[in-house]
Amino acid sequence: MEEGNSIFSIMDLENFSGIKAHTIRIWEKRYHILEPDRTDSNIRTYNETELKKILNVSFLNRNGMKISKIAKLDDDQLTSHVMALGSTAGGNDQDFQPGKLLMSAIKFNEELFREKLVPFVKDLGLEVAYLKVFHPLLEKARILWQTGSLSRAQEQFIRNVIRHLIIIEDSQIRTVPVRTKPSVAMINTSDLLSDNNFLFYKYILKKRGYEVVYTGGILPASEVIEIYKIRPFDYLIVNSSSFNFAKKKVTYFSNLGKSLMIKKIIFTDSPEESDRKSYDKMLITREPQGFLELIDELK
Repeated sequence: MEEGNSIFSIMDLENFSGIKAHTIRIWEKRYHILEPDRTDSNIRTYNETELKKILNVSFLNRNGMKISKIAKLDDDQLTSHVMALGSTAGGNDQDFQPGKLLMSAIKFNEELFREKLVPFVKDLGLEVAYLKVFHPLLEKARILWQTGSLSRAQEQFIRNVIRHLIIIEDSQIRTVPVRTKPSVAMINTSDLLSDNNFLFYKYILKKRGYEVVYTGGILPASEVIEIYKIRPFDYLIVNSSSFNFAKKKVTYFSNLGKSLMIKKIIFTDSPEESDRKSYDKMLITREPQGFLELIDELK
């Protein structure tokens, strides 16, 4: 799915929210969460308002609110709950105030927005700047888009400027030549909205001396084998922000890890509370700080 589309399928909603299409259908029937249009062939279609709503519903549900309670909220109440929860989620730095940064972004002034962000990188380094400023800002922008306070264009503009800053820092990494480096393949199977996190993880890995295969974009999981045939690797990183840990998928990756003799498979940005060591050779992280700590443990 291209992000500019204004009409979405139920599989698009599943990929963005992490909620299975089957569950969305049940919620529609039982709670009237969404009211999709239908094509002449009776296929459900959804607009951007409904996409935002399912993202809000998913956000509250992942943070402990039961669907039966969420279903009783009107649109204003749903927005208020997401905004309230969103203001406490994300970064732990209570001194971080995203308001001024967002004000420079909503007018699409790239030069001014960069001027606000670059000093954080210079003063703190990209790792700390991303954890304390950029990631909380991205999360805030996403919540504001979901609740209608930012347009899609504004949220995408913020992501794009931060993405370019990561790319610049990544290009300046100078690694010390060594005979053998641990190697990593990174594959994003679903969600472009968390692509900046994934790009940051690439930076983290390169900075720590890993050889990284990073294709960008979205690929099916089957492409892992094609990458391995050309360039074998020790670790596999999978973006799981829109990934449900159904037994079938877990079994697939488990078998993949065994057949390719991969040391560890790391799922990033998981929307679910999970024991990160609950599967053989599989580790699960929920946010950038957790990924950073895990990688440092591996080293």
